[in-house]
Amino acid sequence: MTSPAADLAGSPTSTAVTRPATLLAVGRVAALAALVLCVLLQAIDHDFFPPQISVSQYGIGPNGWIFTAWTVLTAIAVLTLHAGEPANGHHFGYWLVIGSIGLVTMGVVRTDAGGLQQSWHAKVHMVGSIVALVALPIGMAMAMTWARARWRRTAWILVLVSAGALIMVLLSATGSATWGMDSPHSWAFWQSVAVTVDMVLLSTFALATFSRPRDPDPGPRALV
Repeated sequence: MTSPAADLAGSPTSTAVTRPATLLAVGRVAALAALVLCVLLQAIDHDFFPPQISVSQYGIGPNGWIFTAWTVLTAIAVLTLHAGEPANGHHFGYWLVIGSIGLVTMGVVRTDAGGLQQSWHAKVHMVGSIVALVALPIGMAMAMTWARARWRRTAWILVLVSAGALIMVLLSATGSATWGMDSPHSWAFWQSVAVTVDMVLLSTFALATFSRPRDPDPGPRALV
């Protein structure tokens, strides 16, 4: 015979409550670790704002594993934060999964040194980065339907800023100079702005999980 407390601990309801809490804890820790690694990458290369190289160049050299770890932790953070929260609609999850695949691809497949992106692997890296920079911020903002209004507003403002930075990246890719910078430095600057804004959005996503307007009934969660 078991005690009522033991029966409750092993009940489906208890499991349903514990699983989201565990996922949220993993997501929060992963988000914090990703932020630390993002700053560490810049510190190691002594490349703070305005950057001299693109974010992708952090993956080249002996410290490239830090770049890969940053992309993997960021993907883990967004996916577990989403899976641990209520009302995680399937179409929101698809955005996050696609963006995470693009991000990890960017982290594993290296670009060319110097940023010319002429090799096949540099082109794969570029496609992965574009997919990540487009899909992840939109997916995070869409997935925050459960959050308080101020968090949702902040998320969509950050998405708009990120989108503006990506437009400037595309202009730089055509050879246009912006803000007095030549094309390569313009590309590096606006790409760094987009990544920084997306990391702020990830922080917003994680912080919003600490403050919800209401706690819905716990139930099974799905990633997508």
